[in-house]
Amino acid sequence: MNDSYDNIITICNTFGLEMDCIESCTSIVRNKQVVIDLKLTDKRSPCPECGNESVKIKGYVAKKINHSILNDKGCILVYHARRFVCPICHTTYYEFNPFVFKRMKITSTVIQCVMRDLTKPSETFVSIAERYHISPTTVASIFDATVNIPRAKLPRIMSTDENYAFYSKDTHSKYVCVLIDQQTGRPIDILPSRRYDYLDEYYSKIPKYEKDQVEFIATDMYEPYRRIIHKHFKHSLHVVDRYHVAQELNRKVDSIRLRIMKPYGFINYKDRTQEQKDAYYLLKHQNRFLFKHFSNAMCKDKKRLFDVTRKRYYNAHFRAYLNPYDIAQKLVSIHPDINKAWELKDEVTDFYVSNTIKTAPEAIETVIKHLRESNIEELVAFSKTLSNWKVEIINSFCISKADYNVSKDTGEITVEQKRINNALMENRNAIIKLVTKAANGYRNWERFRNRCMLVLEKGIDFEIDKDDGSIKMVEKKRTRTTKCSPSPKLAKNPFGVYAAP
Repeated sequence: MNDSYDNIITICNTFGLEMDCIESCTSIVRNKQVVIDLKLTDKRSPCPECGNESVKIKGYVAKKINHSILNDKGCILVYHARRFVCPICHTTYYEFNPFVFKRMKITSTVIQCVMRDLTKPSETFVSIAERYHISPTTVASIFDATVNIPRAKLPRIMSTDENYAFYSKDTHSKYVCVLIDQQTGRPIDILPSRRYDYLDEYYSKIPKYEKDQVEFIATDMYEPYRRIIHKHFKHSLHVVDRYHVAQELNRKVDSIRLRIMKPYGFINYKDRTQEQKDAYYLLKHQNRFLFKHFSNAMCKDKKRLFDVTRKRYYNAHFRAYLNPYDIAQKLVSIHPDINKAWELKDEVTDFYVSNTIKTAPEAIETVIKHLRESNIEELVAFSKTLSNWKVEIINSFCISKADYNVSKDTGEITVEQKRINNALMENRNAIIKLVTKAANGYRNWERFRNRCMLVLEKGIDFEIDKDDGSIKMVEKKRTRTTKCSPSPKLAKNPFGVYAAP
């Protein structure tokens, strides 16, 4: 083996060392791996026990350290560590090791790269282990030793939702409860259960003054959430956002579709009439149109989806050229319930678009009445849901913040008032599902929680501690933005809910 000046430069640049810190450095390729043999310059530190500076070298210990980022084939550092002995108190100790994290046989730089990769939801312990030529168990151990993210302080606007992602044996729950800051998108906490008794115990441990600072809480129509809010957040406004209402309505519309389609499925294909074949085809393969707004649905070309003049394409089933408008007409002609369901679904959509906090109470009563008078079982059930959650739905019309935008061309200031919704929460739930799916599930709850918190928390980075070589979590430096988003002053309106003046 021959000394390599290039190797010394690489080692110094990688670990932030000075050139005079390395006494010797050689390399050789062995078994498709690069083996770097090195020795640090003798810079003796005083005895840690008595402070004697006249210590002696007792011997050298060769330590093998994985450092795969130096070479695609994998790399091993063979570090000859000096062991000192004090002639006065006979204490033995090693020289400072700048390459490893605590007592692990992996360099701090590799651990830093491992942790940064773990912030990506699609990465797994296995994929990272293969990349850096270490075992998945080692990656998991690094993660467990480095990451422990505590609960964040409760924010002004909080979103709560559940996610089918982890089965907890302790709570016997298949759903995790996700809490996020609605304004920043940052995670507050992830809980192993959404059940009332667990949430009640959890929020009981949070100081009252912190809970009193929460102004809005957005949830879906899960009854225990309402009970929890009434008990622990008496000064907060409970909001059921538009997304979850639409989600529940779409389930009812789909139930109607399945109810009408199901009888056709039991009939042998050859025995079906042409009318039955057409109905089954439309309900089975063209049902996506049922969930589009007939008047307002737009395409990527910014033209109406159901415009009668849109270009027609050949349909193999009907052996004719059709556009979405033609298919929609065929769909609503299958059964009166389909036509009515589509009509009322659009009415619910229009309810959210065309109303304000002042007009919503009267408008929702009209919507409930029309749903009830349809005499369609699924829609009648949905009308009862709206009636049950009427107050929380009306609360969703409250203005939670106002964004002030300045035009670059005219300098004109425009105000965009925003309502509370759970769209951001759905994005975070999708990320959690990706984490779960990529890893094919988790068995360790703390590891799963911390991994999700790490992925959701965009403001975390990892640095090497200069004193002991350990890896620590730090907050990323945030850049200032020119966009102002002051919160409007909220006052009670005659309906007992908060609104912008």
